[in-house]
Parts: sequence; structure tokens; C-alpha cells
Amino acid sequence: MNDNEQLAFRGWVMATILAVGIFGSLFFPSAKASNYDGNFDRVPLISDRPVQVAQWAYTPTVIVCEHAPINQRQILKAVNLWKNLGHRFYSTQYKHDPMNKCLMKEPVGYIVVHMVTAGIRLEETSLAQTRFYIDNLTNKILYAKIYMRSDVRETVLEHEIGHALGYLHYNKINHLMNEKWQQGGWDKEGLENKRQ
Repeated sequence: MNDNEQLAFRGWVMATILAVGIFGSLFFPSAKASNYDGNFDRVPLISDRPVQVAQWAYTPTVIVCEHAPINQRQILKAVNLWKNLGHRFYSTQYKHDPMNKCLMKEPVGYIVVHMVTAGIRLEETSLAQTRFYIDNLTNKILYAKIYMRSDVRETVLEHEIGHALGYLHYNKINHLMNEKWQQGGWDKEGLENKRQ
């Protein structure tokens, strides 16, 4: 079995979302988040609401790793925003990782928040990157990793958790999932979890 067949057999493919975050419209007036690589076969042609390509197989736990540039208030605010939209989380752990999920290659059941390190390819104009991993057979998210730069701007963490929940960019002005940080905002239209 060749490498491609092994990947297909396992049903694991990475979806990388290089999401919001730019250094500022003065320095990068047309900057936007990088494109993402998807492991889903197709994206529905929906233009009137954000696209959610998959949902979680398990209720995820959010864990902020030791060196992540996020404070406890920021993570609780971001998770609560999504909880208020009907999304479920098992728990939120702030810089407490007794099971070493931050070091695991495949932390199934977790959304893990890291600081961007040298090994992570991140466009110069992006402030963060989210990678979520889907089981191709069930189309369920197994785990997600969020990488944050030290310059954490308003809405960025909330936006990244949106990607970790399977949402793609939705380029409506002032929308939370807008790929351009300057054009985004707190509009949460279409992000409600209706499949509780």
C-alpha cells in the first residue's frame, strides 16, 4: 500500500486554515489570511451564511498550553461566546495539562491552543492559524490545533475557535468569520449550533 492509499485508509487528512490576523491595514492594506487546505470532498455553494464543513465527533475540551499568549480571561470569553451560540465544550483548561495533550501529535477530543513556533509555517501577515483534523469516513472533527502569535487582537481567538468548530471564512463585513481582520467584527449570523 502506497502513502496515498495509507492516508485514505486511515481516514485522516489535515484541514489547515490560515485564519485572521494581519499586522494592520497601514502596513498590509490588502492582506488577508492564507488559503486553507481542506480534507473535505466538497464545500457547499452557500453564500448567505457561513459554511461549517464538519462537526465534532466528541464534545471537545479546550486546553491553553503553557506558552500560549492567551490569558485566562481571553479564553473564557472566547469559549463562552461559542457556548452562547449553542456549541458544547466538555471543559476549558488553562495552562494545566496533566495528560500532556499539548505535546501529542493527535490530541483526539481536544482543541489545543499553542503559541506559534519556528516549525509552524505562518504567513507574515497572519496572526493565527488553525488546523482541524477530520475523519473522512464519518466527516467528524477529531481534534484541532490553534497557533497564536503574541500580538493577540480582538476577535482573533474567537475566530480561530470558529475554525476549530469547522467553520470556514465568510466574507461579510463585520462578521466574526471574515478572513480580513480589518473587515471583521462581532456579527455572529449563521454560527448558531442548531444540532444540539
